[in-house]
Amino acid sequence: MNDNILEYAAGLVKQGTPVALVTVTATSGSSPATVGQMMAVTYDGANDDGVNIVGTIGGGASENHVAERAIEAIKNKENTFSLSIDHSEEGMSCGGSMEVFGNVLGIFTGLCVFGGGHIAQSLAKLAEQTGFYVTVVEDRISYAKQFHSSGFIVCNPEDFDKKDPAKNSDFAVICTRGHETDDAALRYCLQKDLKYIGMIGSKKKVTELFAKLEAEGISQSKLAKVYAPIGLDIASSIPSEIAIAILAEILLIKNNGNLNHKTLRW
Repeated sequence: MNDNILEYAAGLVKQGTPVALVTVTATSGSSPATVGQMMAVTYDGANDDGVNIVGTIGGGASENHVAERAIEAIKNKENTFSLSIDHSEEGMSCGGSMEVFGNVLGIFTGLCVFGGGHIAQSLAKLAEQTGFYVTVVEDRISYAKQFHSSGFIVCNPEDFDKKDPAKNSDFAVICTRGHETDDAALRYCLQKDLKYIGMIGSKKKVTELFAKLEAEGISQSKLAKVYAPIGLDIASSIPSEIAIAILAEILLIKNNGNLNHKTLRW
């Protein structure tokens, strides 16, 4: 049974979904659990219906209490947690107690890249090397072969809300093949609680799009959070160098850095 739980958890982590792997480490009295029992808990972040539990550590109110703690750990991006449960305090007639240890797997910094062109291809490789879990969103399935490690989601712009490709991401980069798809991706991203939204494009294109969105009722404060044109100004039009400039800007935000030159002090 534990082998199935471990296989299930590994599959989720590979897809970029965090999972809390809970193990019973000690029991006493008439606990319904046994040492070594495991369960995996996932939470999709949308609502209570998004909770999924595979395996069991004894069932009942105690197991529900542990599952709630596991969900909290996933939400807070904790790496580990431990819990002591007195079954009688949980209203269970069996008495006894148990101790559990939770290991939250798949806690990562997510980057969602809209578009599969040359900039996206370079950016995905660089971001993975710096510890990001990258999700690439494209409606052209032929581009999938360019992204060997990244998660690749085939998604038309009209399905962004339905498929919710950035649900596990903290950062988003918009570099699609055209104005209309950039527009759709930006509208979707503005609905999300993202730490960073960057969009490629000329100042003229960005100004026109922002004016259009503002006229539709999107506040200036929301639009001001969008980094556009995207990336640090390195005066280059080479896709791989643009990708470096974009990732540098993302890391600046992620790490609360300063845009200063480091100096050697004697």
